[in-house]
Amino acid sequence: MLQANREFKLRAKKQLHGKWLEAAILSLIAWLLTTAGGGVVETAQYVWQNGVLTSVPASQPSFTGTSNLLSLILGGPIALGVAGYFIKLIRSEGPIIEDLFGGFKFFFKAFVLNIMITIFTILWTLLLIIPGIIASLRYSMAYFIMTDNPQLSAFEALNQSKQMMTGFKGKLFRLWLSFLGWFLLGIITLGIGFLWVLPYYNTAKANFYQDLKDNLNIVN
Repeated sequence: MLQANREFKLRAKKQLHGKWLEAAILSLIAWLLTTAGGGVVETAQYVWQNGVLTSVPASQPSFTGTSNLLSLILGGPIALGVAGYFIKLIRSEGPIIEDLFGGFKFFFKAFVLNIMITIFTILWTLLLIIPGIIASLRYSMAYFIMTDNPQLSAFEALNQSKQMMTGFKGKLFRLWLSFLGWFLLGIITLGIGFLWVLPYYNTAKANFYQDLKDNLNIVN
């Protein structure tokens, strides 16, 4: 049985002790590389997808502007690096800021994964907002899965995430909602608040993944 979401958050605070500044710097670098100058919509999406922008603006399904171009090219590898850092953090494996760039070792796979998540999320969002949110939740574990299984293709990582999240999308959504006030504060403070909340959220989400993986008895 999965832990309560509050346990993921409590665990995250303990795991971030002594690492919060480093995790904040990593989150800032990830943001600068993928979303700087992108505006409020991109910032909102930034906090939704593993601390980096991995989808185009919700208002229009087109790649426009420097922010979207950076997201398209760098979003996947950076998201994979972010996932790798926080997985190491919760497993006490000595994460370092340089782990952010670990995703570039698998650039093509991460790039394709980013494109696939973007396309699928956009297609579902074209129907209604709610299906788009469900799609985002469905694929939310893909970068963690690829971190643990770099031999997988982008399609295999997506498929495993889809299977893994069956019956658990609502729980992850409630975890995200529990951070909503902090996300809004981050936007109001022009991003400053994100330096505190993004490490917290990403660590809690990594704990969610680890607990789900353990409960489903998934072996790397």
